[in-house]
Amino acid sequence: MNQNLIVRNFLLRSNILWIALSLSILLMVFSCQTDQSNSLSSSEQQRLDSIAKREFLKYFTLASEPRDADADTLLKAYERTDGFRNNIYYWTTKVGKLNYGFKNDTLVNIVDAIDIPKSKPEEWVLKQIILLKSKSNDRDINPSAVLKQLIEVRAEAEKLNSIYLYELDNLLAMSYYSNRDTENSLTHVELMKRNYPYADHPRFRQMYYDIRFMLSLNFKDKLKTKEYLDSCQSLAIALNDTLALMRSYDFEAQWLKRTGRTKEAVEKARVYFQFANETKRYNALKRYLNFAELFLANSQPDSAIFYLNQGVKLDSIQKNDTKDLAGTYLVYSESYAMKGDFKRAFEYSKKENQAYKEANEIIQKTEIAELTARYDAEKKDEAIQSLQTNNELSDKLILQQRWTFSISIALLALLGFFLFNSYKQKLFKAQHDKLLLENKQLLLEQKNRQNQLNPHFIYNSIANLQGLISTNQKQEANQYLITLTRVIRDMLELNRKDFIPLEKEIRSLQNYVNLQQMRFSHSFDFKVESVDLDLDNILIPPMLIQPFVENAIEHGLMNLDRKGCLQVKFYQNEATLHIEITDNGKGATEESVKSFEKESLSHVITQERIELLYGNDTKTAGLKTFPNFRADGSGYKVEIYIPLTLFFD
Repeated sequence: MNQNLIVRNFLLRSNILWIALSLSILLMVFSCQTDQSNSLSSSEQQRLDSIAKREFLKYFTLASEPRDADADTLLKAYERTDGFRNNIYYWTTKVGKLNYGFKNDTLVNIVDAIDIPKSKPEEWVLKQIILLKSKSNDRDINPSAVLKQLIEVRAEAEKLNSIYLYELDNLLAMSYYSNRDTENSLTHVELMKRNYPYADHPRFRQMYYDIRFMLSLNFKDKLKTKEYLDSCQSLAIALNDTLALMRSYDFEAQWLKRTGRTKEAVEKARVYFQFANETKRYNALKRYLNFAELFLANSQPDSAIFYLNQGVKLDSIQKNDTKDLAGTYLVYSESYAMKGDFKRAFEYSKKENQAYKEANEIIQKTEIAELTARYDAEKKDEAIQSLQTNNELSDKLILQQRWTFSISIALLALLGFFLFNSYKQKLFKAQHDKLLLENKQLLLEQKNRQNQLNPHFIYNSIANLQGLISTNQKQEANQYLITLTRVIRDMLELNRKDFIPLEKEIRSLQNYVNLQQMRFSHSFDFKVESVDLDLDNILIPPMLIQPFVENAIEHGLMNLDRKGCLQVKFYQNEATLHIEITDNGKGATEESVKSFEKESLSHVITQERIELLYGNDTKTAGLKTFPNFRADGSGYKVEIYIPLTLFFD
C-alpha cells in the first residue's frame, strides 16, 4: 500500500512538472510571436505614414480619380494595423476625399480627441487642418470665428516651421474669397504658391492660374486677366484635362461679358453649362445663376428668369448659401425690372437686401479686418522689438522734449474729451430715438401682418351664411351667425394685444373650427391636446395657429373621401412651447400645388411675426412643415416652436 501510494504521488508530481514546463514553452513562443507581430505592425504603420505624407504633399498635383482609388487602398491597409484610429495620417487620408465644410461630427470628434503635443509639429498641424477644414466653406461665407482660428493656427504653424503651411494658406485664401475679400485672398494664394514644395508641377500651375483668373476679375488690369485665361486654356489642353478645359470656357464667358461681348459669352457658357449638367460636378444653383447673369447682360430677361427658376427648383436654395441666395435675388430683380414688372422687381430687391445684410452679419468684416491687422502687427512687433535696444538713448532725449509740451497737451486732451463726450451723448440720444421709432414701426407692421390673414376667411364665412339663408335653413343660419360673431369678436379683441393666454387662443381656435365644421357639414373631427400645461399663465401671440388650421381644412380635408381628423397639440420641452397642427388629409398633391401661393403667404407672414417677436435665431423660435408625413403618403404637419412665456414673467 505504501509503495503504491509513493508511486502514485511520484507520477502525479511528474505530470504537474511536465504540464508547467509545457505551459512555459507555449508562453515563450506566444510572447515571441506577439513581439514579432507588434514589430511588424509598427514597421507597417511607419511605411503607411510615409506614403500618406507623400500623398498629402502631392495632393494638388494628382488627378482626382486615381487619387481617390489610391486613398481607398491606403485606408484599407491602415485598417489592418493596430491603433490606426489614433493615427492622424489615417484621418488625413480619409478627409482628403471630402469637400471643405464637410459635416461629419463623428469624424471630427475622433480627430479632436487624439492627443498630439506641439513637440510633434507636423502631426499637430495636420490635426488643426482637419478640424478647420470641417468648419470652412469654399462655396459660401465663413464666419469671423473660423477666420480667427485659421489665422491663429497659421501663425503657430509658421513658428513651428511646418511643411504644411501651404495648406493653411489655401484654406485662408478660399475663406477670404468666399467673404469677398479679394486682396487678402490674393495674398494667401501667393503665400501658398511660395510655401508649396511642388509649385512648378503643371497641375498645380493649372489650379494657380484658375484662381488668379477668378481673383483678377475683381481688379482693373484686364491685360493680366486675359493672360491668366490663356494660361488656363493652354495648360488644360496640354494636360488633356477635359474638366479644366470646360471650366476655362466658363472663365472665358465671364471675360467676354466683362468686355461687352455678351452674345459670344452666352454661347461659350452654353458649352460649359451642358457639360456641368451632364457630369453634375458643381452646385446646381451657382451654375444656373452664372448662366442667368449672362442672359441678363445680353438683354434676355425671360431666359434669365427661366434658368433661375430651374436652378432654384433643383437646388432648393439652402439657407446657409447666403452668397448665392443674394445673387439670385439680385438677378431676379434686375430681370423683372427689364421686363417692366417693377412690382416683382421691388419684391426681389428687398429679398436681396435682406440676404446681403445677413451675409454681412455673418462675415463681420470689421472684426476680420482687425484680426488680420493684428496678426500683421504682431509680426512687425517682433522685428521692432529687436531695434528697441539700439533706440534707448534716443528715447531718453525724446522723453526730455515731451515734458515741454505735457501741460499744453493735457489741456488740449481735456478740452477734446469734453467736446467728444458732449457729441457722444447727443449721438446716443439720436440713436435711442431712432430705435424707439423703429420699434414702433415693427409693432405696427406686426399688427398689419396679423390683419392680412383675416379678410379671406370673413368673405368665405359671409358667402356660406348667404347660402344657408337662401336655402331657408333658418336654424342653421342663426347658429352659424352666432358662431361667426364669436369668431369676429375674437379677431377684433385678441389682435389688439401682443400676447394672450393660451386658454384664450384655444377657445378662439375652437370657435373658428366650429364654424368651419358647420360650413362643411361636420365632415371632420377636431381635437386639442395640452399636456399638463397651465393654460391661463402661458402667453402666445394671438391668431398664430389659425392660418395653418385654415390651410388644413381648405386644402387637406375638403372633399375628402373619408372622415377627416384635425388635431392641435401643445406641449412643453424645457423652456420651449411646441405646437403641432396635423391632419389626415390629402397632403401635398398635384391639386394642392395651385394653392401654394396662399399657403406660402401664411407661412411667410407667420415666420415674419416670429422673427419680429423673438429674433432671427432659428434655434429659439421658428416653424417647420412636413407634407405627406404619414406612412401612406397622406396628411400634413406644421410644427411651431417659441420660447415659453409665462404671465408672471
